[in-house]
Amino acid sequence: MAMESDPRAEKVRQWALMKAQNETMTTRMNKLRDEIMADIVLYGDKDEKGSTSLRLNVPVVVGNKTYEELKREARISTTLNEERALVLAETKGIAHDVVVHVPTIDMDALYAAHADGRVSEEEIDALFDTKVTYAFKPKAE
Repeated sequence: MAMESDPRAEKVRQWALMKAQNETMTTRMNKLRDEIMADIVLYGDKDEKGSTSLRLNVPVVVGNKTYEELKREARISTTLNEERALVLAETKGIAHDVVVHVPTIDMDALYAAHADGRVSEEEIDALFDTKVTYAFKPKAE
């Protein structure tokens, strides 16, 4: 007896197949990237900014793109180390000039105010926002 066609099940089958292929491709792509990066480090030329470049012996043409050089680009980000900055501010006596105190709600104190009747349940509830998001989660066994 022939089974009836189920368009939804066919879509899920196609999706699951593409997902599996994508995971395989991503894993392979990342492995190739890591091997190429290792080659760039070993054989490339480092510039003054810390980036390393490696010219290909033979250009690679894929679609409308031609790859002739590979680059391991250094990207530098600078962030303030708050702990060291606070120590410096205290040491130099400038903490009162450079430290900002931001008002923050103490949740325990807020609930204590509710417990002793200074804030109602409705008032507490009105302080919280609720956001609903949805995720696509097929169940596989």
